[in-house]
Amino acid sequence: MNSKDVERSEREYHELMGALNATNVLKEELKLRLDEARDDCVREVLDNVIALVDAQCIEYRHRRDDLRVRLQPGTIDESEQ
Repeated sequence: MNSKDVERSEREYHELMGALNATNVLKEELKLRLDEARDDCVREVLDNVIALVDAQCIEYRHRRDDLRVRLQPGTIDESEQ
């Protein structure tokens, strides 16, 4: 990879890490709301939203893992993996 490709991949990696962190926080907040919900309809909606957020997290993880493979070892901080 040339340096521009590496820069772009590193930036995308860090953006994915931020997105993963944000979606994980959202998922935890939704789970708290689910525990507090008393109406079955609300619980069903929250379950569906949590499933969608979880699917997005899975997609972000796949993209992150693909980027890790493409980037040279040592390019990404070990603490972020």
